[in-house]
Amino acid sequence: MIRNYIKIAWPNLVKHKLFSLINIFGLASGMTICMLALTNIKGAYDSDTFHPDADRSYRIITNLTRKNGEHFLAATSPLPLGSYLKNNHKEIDKYTRVYFSYDEITANNKKLYAKEAYVDAGFYKIFGFKLLSGAPATAAQTAVLTIETAKRFFGNKNPIGQVITIAKSGDYVVTGILAKPKYPSHLKFDLLASMPLSGNEKRFTDWADEAAAFTYVQLKANVPPSRLKNILGNVTRETNRLIPTLANKSLVFEAQALTKISPAMRPIYNIADEPTFPNLMAFAFIGLVILLLAFFNYVNLTLARSLDRAREVGIRKVAGARKHHLVLQFLIESVLIALLAFCLAQVQLKLISTLPVVQNLTGNVLQDEQLWAYFMLFTLLTGLLAGWIPAQVLSSFQPVRVLKGKFNAKLFGGVGLRKTLTVVQFAASLIALITLLVFYKQSVFMATADYGFNRERILNIPLQGDSYERTATALSATAGVEQVSATSGMFGFSGGDNKFIKREKADDSLAVEYFSVTPSFIQTMGMTFVAGENLPASSPGKATPFVVLNEEACRQLYFKNPFESVGQLVWINDSTKYKVAGVVKDFHYASFTRSIKPLMLTYNPDEFKILSLKVVKGTEQTIIPKLDAAWKKLNPHQPFQKHWFDDQLYQQHLHKNDLMFIGLLTGMALSIACLGLLGMVIYTTKNRSKEVGIRRVMGASAWQIILVISKEFILLLFLSVFIGLPIGFLTGIQFLQQYVYRIPVSFEILAGSAVTLLCLGILTIGWQTYHTAVANPVKSLRTE
Repeated sequence: MIRNYIKIAWPNLVKHKLFSLINIFGLASGMTICMLALTNIKGAYDSDTFHPDADRSYRIITNLTRKNGEHFLAATSPLPLGSYLKNNHKEIDKYTRVYFSYDEITANNKKLYAKEAYVDAGFYKIFGFKLLSGAPATAAQTAVLTIETAKRFFGNKNPIGQVITIAKSGDYVVTGILAKPKYPSHLKFDLLASMPLSGNEKRFTDWADEAAAFTYVQLKANVPPSRLKNILGNVTRETNRLIPTLANKSLVFEAQALTKISPAMRPIYNIADEPTFPNLMAFAFIGLVILLLAFFNYVNLTLARSLDRAREVGIRKVAGARKHHLVLQFLIESVLIALLAFCLAQVQLKLISTLPVVQNLTGNVLQDEQLWAYFMLFTLLTGLLAGWIPAQVLSSFQPVRVLKGKFNAKLFGGVGLRKTLTVVQFAASLIALITLLVFYKQSVFMATADYGFNRERILNIPLQGDSYERTATALSATAGVEQVSATSGMFGFSGGDNKFIKREKADDSLAVEYFSVTPSFIQTMGMTFVAGENLPASSPGKATPFVVLNEEACRQLYFKNPFESVGQLVWINDSTKYKVAGVVKDFHYASFTRSIKPLMLTYNPDEFKILSLKVVKGTEQTIIPKLDAAWKKLNPHQPFQKHWFDDQLYQQHLHKNDLMFIGLLTGMALSIACLGLLGMVIYTTKNRSKEVGIRRVMGASAWQIILVISKEFILLLFLSVFIGLPIGFLTGIQFLQQYVYRIPVSFEILAGSAVTLLCLGILTIGWQTYHTAVANPVKSLRTE
């Protein structure tokens, strides 16, 4: 019987090609985004499912409360915690600590940056990362590489036994290569290095540093999780006793099951790389909205053709068909369209798979066979849900009334389901368009705004582990270089490192952002001093080092004014004494998502990572080859990497990939709505062709006919704008809440979005109605 239904459905789809194509394209667009969301969600829930005894493994997270009442949850914990738990509690079977670093690696005459994870020997027993060859890196100064990292450095050569050099960590012997895991993990790294044994370092004994490392433990068999909770309660009390009073904070340790890490269900700072549940749901919601618009198209166009299908229903009912037979027939038609849409969705997925944002969402999950089973189930559900309302409506027609010509297709009184769905489609498209424009305007604002420092004619060159003095000396001799400086981090991005500062003899410490810079860097950036002076060019060996603060740091350190702070002594991390040399005017050293916080600038050459060259105006194009030649003499085996600071800021904040993806989603929503409207207009003009012929014969002009046919649809468009504008305005405001410094949702954005939507809708309507209005009336009247 199903076979016969398919035989009936297929000719019907082929006969009405345009309506079928509109429905297939709309469903395919919605299914593409939903399948991306399904892939993202499945990848999140599949994370870390390949580890042995995962039900007994936990990450220790830290609940931190500062003296000022500030409270947050961190995924990290102090470095001494893991070994303390293992050595003092017999219930703990294994432990490992993990902390990440991103450094330059030298191997096989290559210098490349890589993300290394320093781990204890227990890592290889708690986690299920398998070795493709070799042995785990359990001995001191050993490492294992991922297969991708091994190919980057060694190509087809066997890296086992080779020595790699990690900047600031020394030489490591490669003992093995990791196989690519079948499922994703929240731990992302390029290589695993053995945990340093230099326990004399402060961080290995510092119980106050909750951000030091990720700590994982595995309980012995048959030990209940409640026991670990009790253990952590006791350790919490002991830890807070060990934390110095000057730290002004208290820690509470909690156990997070390894199986519950991904996706993150609540806000946690310092997470490794796990996706968050709110982001997963937000993306799924966007996909469902686009799919819902496609549903509306299907319902709209199917009900619009109800007059044609009504006679079919009447004849089949007279011939003995029951209602459930007709419901099944219409559902099979919709499932068939959904299957065709699924095929088109695969093509769309392939086309957009090159976008970085899509690659981040999918990873390797698309290769999972189980996922394709979910896709097929999702396709069947899509077809059934899309066809359910039309199937119920069309199968309920009374054969006697239909065959007598007394059929009335209006639903829900005078409003009509089809009109309601059209309004909802365009209102949703308008909201999406407003959101896209708000995102674009905010991105342009952040990319081009005045950050309070100079960004022109500055060329940033990564030092790649080289000495600042050596590199600066070599490049400064190049004609066209006006000034040479260096910094530990770039302004306008994610901010600096965190330090704690306090006035001499004060109890409370203040969290500040920290950059190590040369005195010339402050000049290059054009910072304005409101008090004091720049860092000294050099200081005697045993002299007190100097620091430059911003105005916000002075305020929060309770100086009466910036002038009072000059010459005062401050302590950094309760260990080093500095003298305040000067105070600079507040500027945006981080992105606009963060307010201006206390800032300190000091001179520490060991921390320099970027060389910043200010070039003479007019030499921007000619100086690059000269610098390239000077670099090759200095570092013949390393490529010359350079970036204009202005371009870096622009590219960082304009988010081209995100804009492209959001634009794609908005374009899908608009195209679905416009195609649905086109289908409605085509069907309406087809049914009113005889009316048009009569009006033309009676002397009506083409524009009068266009107005008569289009009036109803244009009113629906204006109603969509009336509904969508206030909702889009509120959506834009809500979106901008994540930025501390933001643009307003202006009249320009709202009016531009509304005009764009109206123009697209009117062009869609006008294109078809014009062809109908200028058609030869004799042809339409002959068919009477």
